[in-house]
Amino acid sequence: MISTTDNKIDHIVVLGGGSAGFLAASAIAAKLPEVKLTVVRSKKLGVIGVGEGTIPSVVTFLHRFLGLDIHEFNRQVRPSIKLGIRYHWGKRPFFNYAFSPQLTNRPKQLELPKGYYCKEDFEYADLSAALMNFGNACVRNRDGSPQFNSGFAYHLENKTFVDFFERLCDSLKVTKVDAIVDDVEVGPQGVSSLKLDNGQSIEADLFIDCSGFRAELIGKALKEPFIGFDEALFCDRAVVGGWERTNDDHYAPYTLAETMNAGWAWRIEHDELVNRGYVFCSAFLSDDEAIEEFCKKNPKIKQPKVIKFTAGVHQRTWVKNVVAIGNAAGFVEPIEATAIGVVCDAVSRLVRGLSVSNLRLLDLQRDIYNRIQTRHWDKIRDFIAMHYRFNDRLDTSFWQMCRNDVELGNAQELVDYYKHVGPDFGFLSAILKDDIFTAEGYLAMLVGQNVPYERDVQITTEMRRKWQQFKNRIAITAEQGCSMDEYIAFLRQQDESESKDGKPTEFALSQFDFDTDAGELNWH
Repeated sequence: MISTTDNKIDHIVVLGGGSAGFLAASAIAAKLPEVKLTVVRSKKLGVIGVGEGTIPSVVTFLHRFLGLDIHEFNRQVRPSIKLGIRYHWGKRPFFNYAFSPQLTNRPKQLELPKGYYCKEDFEYADLSAALMNFGNACVRNRDGSPQFNSGFAYHLENKTFVDFFERLCDSLKVTKVDAIVDDVEVGPQGVSSLKLDNGQSIEADLFIDCSGFRAELIGKALKEPFIGFDEALFCDRAVVGGWERTNDDHYAPYTLAETMNAGWAWRIEHDELVNRGYVFCSAFLSDDEAIEEFCKKNPKIKQPKVIKFTAGVHQRTWVKNVVAIGNAAGFVEPIEATAIGVVCDAVSRLVRGLSVSNLRLLDLQRDIYNRIQTRHWDKIRDFIAMHYRFNDRLDTSFWQMCRNDVELGNAQELVDYYKHVGPDFGFLSAILKDDIFTAEGYLAMLVGQNVPYERDVQITTEMRRKWQQFKNRIAITAEQGCSMDEYIAFLRQQDESESKDGKPTEFALSQFDFDTDAGELNWH
């Protein structure tokens, strides 16, 4: 029997004003306008303010689920375009993990899946990857204009992103309280009220914990256990910094991930800034040593700062009347830029669930939500673990330990299968159809790192000729593509149909067609 709480949800409180808090509040206000909604946050706490990568599902969430006008969003937030991740990883000079079917889409002229051709050359397996090679963001239409491509993500400057959604919440008449939580009252149904430092006491039927690493409600108040990922992910700190872009800085349409002595470094591109970070393991490097290595690679960095973190997730992210979203729920390093994607997925699922239950808390719905979120976090952990297990670019003590000791969890079965048959996951389609990274993600990392396999596949001279023809066509198209500057100018152009009152207009799906609906978002 499905049990429910006695009362319908009339009031929701979101605790936290970062990207998770204002994304959650925007979605609730837009999709559940009949609910009273309050955001409790303190400007004193501020935001981290570093550059952040995303995945394509975030674009879908923003412009399909929320209906934000793509031109207006790009004008106000000024994100840059991300076609994928370039890895300086393994023995190859580099490889591209693009947000497109590099290895799962087989052209008619090729007799084998593309991965079998990529042992030596993995640079032009797909148009998006080829565009990345030439530093271009999209192909051109026949008239020379940029051709819209839905297979991209954003690079965001966190503070600008948060400010945009705070303004959106204002336009949606969301109540905001600028205060710090002094105490949390807990009762049989979960959190009863928040006691604030301004003397207020706020009660609600449902609380969304977006308080970041503090996890004020899910962790401190409800004592939900935190499950660490230390058996798979060894890094626990990051050095971050950046500099103002100069003419010498290429505006690349991808995130760069570079192998470092005790971890890896990212590079994220913005209009006026270059954002850098070094994720490392403190068991192998002190903070000062990490800063020294980081600054040696990036001499333009000034005043780098160290951020400490613990990789893992709370055992349940929805407990009684508290739903934890964002870093309050869990955290993994940003190598796959999953943070905002996890937030968008959780928010869309929560909003849809509350909508179909007529704003009542269903125990069964809570259980299903937790099961799905746990599955997502486990897959993220295991997928990132693959990055460490097979990276043989450096032979430092850290990377030796990673190759020997990193546990792959449920991804071990996929790796074992790959080691037997190679880059053809057609047999696994039933298993991977609901995997957040899809076959494409696993194949990109296995082929990219040149993980060996037993199957002996003979590539004939004729097969090589057809493969070369395929790559040549892609390379010509990509080389003639539009630069980042051209494409973002196109996305930021004035839309004659936009709203004149400053509010986001309804997203025009006929002009920009995203093929994924709300609910469980397609990550790649």
